[in-house]
Amino acid sequence: MANEADPASGWERVNRPPGLFRRFSFAKYAETRAFLDRLAELSERTGRYPDIGFGPTYANVTLHASGGQLAAADSEFAAAINGLASAPAP
Repeated sequence: MANEADPASGWERVNRPPGLFRRFSFAKYAETRAFLDRLAELSERTGRYPDIGFGPTYANVTLHASGGQLAAADSEFAAAINGLASAPAP
């Protein structure tokens, strides 16, 4: 797997199908919702739509590899999502 991109900070590789996974935790529902709203805007801009599962204080995000194999673009998208999570709370 030497040609696969390293995952962005905090993300772990999943193998079937290839992708990246991260659980984001928040102190309250308003923070979770704000994160999900920012993620929706990013997805609309980029045309990439991760799988999302969430509860009041967390969001599980799974990115499926584009082209069947993890690439630098996947790690870059994961890093962009990391930036959304660190945005100021509402």
